[in-house]
Amino acid sequence: MRSKGEQKIRQSRFADDRWYSSSKSQLQQDIQKYLGDTPPEPELADLIGLVAPHAGHFFSGHVAGTAFATLISRAFDTVILLGPDHKGAAPADISTLDVDAWRTPLGDIPIDWEMLDTLQRDIEVRLLSTDDEHSLEIELPFLQMTLSDFKLTPLMMGDQSPQTCRRLGQAMARAIRHNGKTLLVASSDLSHFFDDETARRLDEATLRFVLDLDAEGLIEHVEAARRRREPLACGAGPIAAVIHAAKALGATRAHLLKYATSADVHPRKESVVGYAAVAIGK
Repeated sequence: MRSKGEQKIRQSRFADDRWYSSSKSQLQQDIQKYLGDTPPEPELADLIGLVAPHAGHFFSGHVAGTAFATLISRAFDTVILLGPDHKGAAPADISTLDVDAWRTPLGDIPIDWEMLDTLQRDIEVRLLSTDDEHSLEIELPFLQMTLSDFKLTPLMMGDQSPQTCRRLGQAMARAIRHNGKTLLVASSDLSHFFDDETARRLDEATLRFVLDLDAEGLIEHVEAARRRREPLACGAGPIAAVIHAAKALGATRAHLLKYATSADVHPRKESVVGYAAVAIGK
């Protein structure tokens, strides 16, 4: 599936002290703070998937922390991390990088090529030589601070159609049944650039589909809004694919762990972005 040669590392592109800290010690302090300010963990016998935002840590870290804090007492062999392709740089329905590990200031995370090879039996995953996508990298320090030993399967969705979401969800469910204990993570922000009151109303409607585990309804809802030039969820496809996979693996419930907008940490209320943390399981 992939090229051979010396070990390839995907360097951290967004540890720039704007998206998140380039200092290992400061990043550890930041993530620990976000993890520490969390509500009680939902009563899930089996955690299958998470939804977490991917804005700069200053804006959405306190929301993402509530999602990843659910991992502190759990162990997973692999994390399948799905994010949108914001810049149109992934020339396929689903893409990943041809590398051996992803790096952050906290260290390197090895890629689970066995999982990728298993997925490849059911759905094409295009290999890229480079990327400039933040939606995956932003989540990695949270995973590194909560899971002691895991491999990563990072996927960028260039196509978020209902068909691709369903096919990817089915492929992930089949792969997970054969590849050990795996966590699904969908990386997505919610509404973009509405005033704070409008954003909260729109996000409540979007989250209803997520909490009802209605993947088809979610995509239809977001696509209808997109045609009206209303951006509701940049990672609706990743969320829908995770819902499809989680339901195939027995998920019956979704819990809203925290919701906020950028106005909760920044005074500008006339143009905000919405964020949510959701846990999916049995």
